[in-house]
Amino acid sequence: MDADSVARRAIFSFDRNIFWQGDPKRADFIVDSLKLIVDSLEKRGDLTELAADELRGELYLFTLRSSKAEESFSHVWEKIPPTDIQQWHYKAAGNFLAYQLYMRHNYEGFLRVAVPLIAWMDSLDTDSWTKKMSQLSPYYEDGSHSTWGQRMNLYSLLGCSYLKLEQRDKAKEVLNQFDTYSRKVLAEDSSRISPLFVNTYARVKDAYVRVKDWEEVSRWLCILDTLGYLYGVKEPESEILKIYNIYGHLDDALQLWIQGEADSAAVEYAMFIKDASNDLNAIIQANDQYLMPAERYEEAAEHYDYLDYFIDKPWLEEISAYYFPKLRANYYAGRKDTALKVAMQIADLFDSAYFWQKKSQMAEMATIYDTQGKEMEIARQQAKLSKQRLVGVLVALLLLSAFFIIYSWYRRRAQKRLATAHEQLKAAYDQLEETTAAKERIESELRIARDIQMSMVPSLFPEYEGLDMFAAMTPAKEVGGDLYGYVLQGDILYFCVGDVSGKGVPASLFMAQSARLFRTLASENMMPADIAVRMNNALAENNETGMFVTMFIGQLNLKTGHLDYCNCGHNAPVLDGEFLKMQYENQPLGLWEDDPFYGESIDDIRNKQLLVYSDGLNEAENPQQEFLGNVRLLELMASAKSLSSQQVIEMLLNAVEEHRAGADPNDDLTLLCLTIRG
Repeated sequence: MDADSVARRAIFSFDRNIFWQGDPKRADFIVDSLKLIVDSLEKRGDLTELAADELRGELYLFTLRSSKAEESFSHVWEKIPPTDIQQWHYKAAGNFLAYQLYMRHNYEGFLRVAVPLIAWMDSLDTDSWTKKMSQLSPYYEDGSHSTWGQRMNLYSLLGCSYLKLEQRDKAKEVLNQFDTYSRKVLAEDSSRISPLFVNTYARVKDAYVRVKDWEEVSRWLCILDTLGYLYGVKEPESEILKIYNIYGHLDDALQLWIQGEADSAAVEYAMFIKDASNDLNAIIQANDQYLMPAERYEEAAEHYDYLDYFIDKPWLEEISAYYFPKLRANYYAGRKDTALKVAMQIADLFDSAYFWQKKSQMAEMATIYDTQGKEMEIARQQAKLSKQRLVGVLVALLLLSAFFIIYSWYRRRAQKRLATAHEQLKAAYDQLEETTAAKERIESELRIARDIQMSMVPSLFPEYEGLDMFAAMTPAKEVGGDLYGYVLQGDILYFCVGDVSGKGVPASLFMAQSARLFRTLASENMMPADIAVRMNNALAENNETGMFVTMFIGQLNLKTGHLDYCNCGHNAPVLDGEFLKMQYENQPLGLWEDDPFYGESIDDIRNKQLLVYSDGLNEAENPQQEFLGNVRLLELMASAKSLSSQQVIEMLLNAVEEHRAGADPNDDLTLLCLTIRG
């Protein structure tokens, strides 16, 4: 076992509760013993100074010595970024330091660390050092210690910091980058789904709750719901999943309250309280995430009274985050006497909190002055180097004079080399012509591939009395991964819309296979859920790339208007101006063999407009990376009830182009609209 693994096993092998039980002598003895192990390994040369400092930082952090942990991580962060295996320790120290500053509400300090750290991490090509470290020690196999996991964590913290600093536009820009990067990470390897994804997205949702931006809260809640589902599919017996399911009731309560469904929200909240029992964190979450936004002040006030026992030496930010809401809760609950007591409590705590805040700022200023002293020393060194450069220039002039004497001799030789270079340039030009021709051939082949792909989706739609149906598909690149199709069997119409993970040629191949399977199985008069099962097993077989396709599959009786459908991880369609509510959340097709799929039905959809679409519609981005959004989609559909299906499609395509405002398409776009006039 390597020295790093030995040190880590020692640090994490004892019960952390020792440091909560109030036995300082025993705690100090343990810390000193563990530090001695790290110091000894460093002295023997088994650990570098950088690795030892990072390990000492983790030791102090794990044993609740935050200030000393921050000092050790700062020692690592002040060094020049390494280019070898030490990159892992440098990244870890930077991430821990940034997180410590964020948790102390030092958002300016966090930005000074996080922004250059993200830029440096973005300059790294791969996770090669993380992979190497995972071979040396099992500790590093956790996704949260990988480069992509650290980037996700930093991006979410960075966006939340900008929210705390009231820079909402900048926060939204960074959090959109976080969401885009996280989706890319998951698309590259679906097995990466872990608590890291859920926790980082939950952090963003919590931050938007605190600034009362309910539209953004609703958006991030929807993403959280999907991530929780994917993690549940991967780890159905996980203890963490049980916790997520409990807190899912609280998220559902908040989402329902935002949507104006107060009674349903209250039911979800009651289920959360029942399952969470008297957990301290549950009480805090209940106040922040539901009771205060929902104006249930009496219950919130009772919770704040209970939490009094757990608050010790608050910072100014904690007074703002805890005591001011407590004051408002008691005041609006009509508990005026208690509200007055809380106001006096705030006044008493303010001086103490202000003193500790100033003390922290003074320590930070001392660090800045120390840094400025180092910068002055660097400036003196640069002045010394400038003098040396001046002497060097004079020497260079003398040498130039000597070189000029022999210039003419070299000139003749240079002419010969020039002739050789001319021949080489001619050969390179010929090669460039060949490369250009090859590039043109590739572009021509991609155009042909696009034509072939577009020919695989129908351009003509069934002529059936009373049926108005139209569809369109626009790939983001030359070829794409969206699809739609239909099969008409007498009075029964089968139809589907799908969205393959990823874009480009790989997605187009997966799309072609999915479209072929749908047409084949629909021709056998199978129910939508049975079609989904058969397609899933066929696509998942030998699917080493981990690609998948979300799909909505429908079976419509054109005589009675009865609709049977199976939604496989796809966007909810819009029926008669409202999102179609799903009883079952089936997984996408192609992930795991032999998984069950469940169908649903609607008795009659005659005279109702049905729109099925891919997320290239509601997630179309403008130059500011803002989505078109579900709210705008419903507004457009509400105004389109009198239009034909073709007019609806054209109207939506125009709305997307107008929203993009010249930005390149960020995803494939597919739309299918139908109505039965009865």
